[in-house]
Amino acid sequence: MKIRTIDKYILRNHITPYLFGFSIITFIFIMDFLYRYLDLFIGKGIAFLVAMEFFILSLGHMFALIIPMSVMPATLMAFGQLTSDNEITAMKSSGISLYRIIIPVLLASLVLTGGLVYFNNYILPESNHKLLGLIIDIGKMKPTMKIKENIFCESIEGYTLLIQHKNDKTGVIKGVQIFQLAKDGIPVITIAEKGKMKYVKKENLLQFKLENGEIHEMPNPDDISTYRKTHFEHYTLNIQDSDRDLNRTKRSHRSDREMNIAMMKARIKEINTEIGRILERMHKTALTPIEETFSRALPQIFDSTATTSSKPTKDLKLHLEIDIKRRAQTITSIKKALGKMGNEIKVMEAKRRQISRYKVEIHKKYSIAFSCIIFVLIGAPLALLSGKKGITIAVGFSILFFVIYYIFLIGGEKLADRQYVAPWLAMWLPNILFSTVSIGLIYIAVHENKTINWEKINLLKYWRKKG
Repeated sequence: MKIRTIDKYILRNHITPYLFGFSIITFIFIMDFLYRYLDLFIGKGIAFLVAMEFFILSLGHMFALIIPMSVMPATLMAFGQLTSDNEITAMKSSGISLYRIIIPVLLASLVLTGGLVYFNNYILPESNHKLLGLIIDIGKMKPTMKIKENIFCESIEGYTLLIQHKNDKTGVIKGVQIFQLAKDGIPVITIAEKGKMKYVKKENLLQFKLENGEIHEMPNPDDISTYRKTHFEHYTLNIQDSDRDLNRTKRSHRSDREMNIAMMKARIKEINTEIGRILERMHKTALTPIEETFSRALPQIFDSTATTSSKPTKDLKLHLEIDIKRRAQTITSIKKALGKMGNEIKVMEAKRRQISRYKVEIHKKYSIAFSCIIFVLIGAPLALLSGKKGITIAVGFSILFFVIYYIFLIGGEKLADRQYVAPWLAMWLPNILFSTVSIGLIYIAVHENKTINWEKINLLKYWRKKG
């Protein structure tokens, strides 16, 4: 009963630091999100609800990193606080080993790992799929047109507008210049003293009702005699404008990050079947010139036999010409076969790279989730070895550990996609390396009573003394 109470106490000490770390890291990710997408929302005139949907869908790939990232700072802060309050010492004096102290947190990390595997396999692919579809739909929207006085506006494709004065409430405009760009480079220029501008939503038109103006155009840019100037008192110019509303579409195609494990395994099976078909075609292509060569050679053998038996010297020149022609045909067929096989090999390599990407994504869903356990195994002994004064530096080391982990993960993904490294090794290598580090730290923490003297390994102070 006493042990269970201690387990609950240790877990309670981890909840607040984890939520604190989770909140801080989430805030950083949100700031990065706003920095990257705020201009897009404003420029496209995205509605608030659509922007919120975009943000909520983006939380999917954020949480996939935030959840494991928050584990190590929480472990460091919790065990660091227990060490500072001499509670770890009290537990050890009561006969509770360090291994037993870590067990409740390790079990909690196992639960977190299982939940993250489920999240990465089912929730994350769907959120990524919907998010990418929304990004594509937003990209098709026309930016909100901003016409400012005395500033050229190029928001409408094929047109450049310059308006000296405008009234946003009434739509009245003055000093209007409209340049309609042409393929030959000579624009049609419409100038008007005043007019009125409005957007006809039903017809998707930007309508200009102009007064007292001129139209300058030259249909043939190579013949100046085609230039003409037209005066008008009233003139209506309708510009077909692309739809500014967000049109939601459904996408059937999914990339590797939009698939769950079952989908990717099914796709790998399909690609392997396609590779099998390519190998069959390559086999037939390789046999074709050999069969053609034999089909040409057999008649020649019989002809030469007949010639030798009856007329040893007659028509020798003709036979040589036929032989040279057949050899040339054989070389041509071999070249064609090699060309086809070369193309098939390129297609097959692309298929295999695609398989590597799917396998990388499958292993990544598990390896990132498993990092929750690794960070507990590193954070607990690191906090204990840091003692009472080293917790701040230890938290800094936790950030460094995660940066290194992330670099290994991204670098391994790139190498595996290019088939330089096996997908499983690329995704699990950071976990293997950090597991080794954690075993060493736990061994030191269990068998050593001394804490890390951060003063001696403070490189900044060392360099200052040396200087």
